[in-house]
Amino acid sequence: MESDKPVKILLVDDRAENLFSLEVIFSDENYVCVRANSGEEAVNILTNDEDFAIILMDVQMPKMDGFETVERIRQNKKLKHIPIIFLTASMDSSVQIFKGYLAGAVDYLTKPFSPVILKAKVAVFVDLFKKNYELLEQAEEMKRLNKNVAIEKLLSKYTLSLIEAIHDPLFVINLEGTITDMNNASIKITEAISRSNLIGALFSDYFTDVHKAGEGCQKVLSEGFLICYPLTFKNSQRTNVLFNGSVYNDDRGKVLGAVLVAREVSA
Repeated sequence: MESDKPVKILLVDDRAENLFSLEVIFSDENYVCVRANSGEEAVNILTNDEDFAIILMDVQMPKMDGFETVERIRQNKKLKHIPIIFLTASMDSSVQIFKGYLAGAVDYLTKPFSPVILKAKVAVFVDLFKKNYELLEQAEEMKRLNKNVAIEKLLSKYTLSLIEAIHDPLFVINLEGTITDMNNASIKITEAISRSNLIGALFSDYFTDVHKAGEGCQKVLSEGFLICYPLTFKNSQRTNVLFNGSVYNDDRGKVLGAVLVAREVSA
């Protein structure tokens, strides 16, 4: 994806004034804001166009509320990867918050919310969307250049030559959860000294909660994606991060492994 190409975000709210307010917030960003005035309209839009970086969803809507709308969206395998943030005045209890996450949302903001915080949260997912898109484009281009090279080698070459431009730690794992490649940021944060110390090691061994890290590997490999998965590196700083990732496949669609990108967060 070209760096200056705008990405689309879907705004879902039954109140026109709320949709307008969101458009104003993002007016100085390189986004295309698509409106949906109801849950049903949002589902219809996504059925015909799945190329959205993120969905901002109001909870309290007539006929089909935000929870039901998210559940409908998540039923479509092609839409499972799109992150959804709830924007509502009603998430005022742990039960409602849990219900939101259970439905498939990745985050929520209560009204009135800070435009600065909203823009920061959206920017994280837009950045991930662009990186994933670029990874897919590079893989496809490399397959066109050399059809006889296996997809694993293509991705490995891509990783070695291009991912160092990504400042966040990036890991490539196979189906067993073993690290097959990484960038220099990964070597630094794990304090592994060299690339050879990481290759062949279990991804989960570098975190304080080995079991949770292993579950994260299984989640991305089984569901095809991972969004804002919290882990803590077992380094001297005990660095807290959120992992996002997606699987990569061979030319027949068989899953070969996953690419995981960590973003450092404050404790």
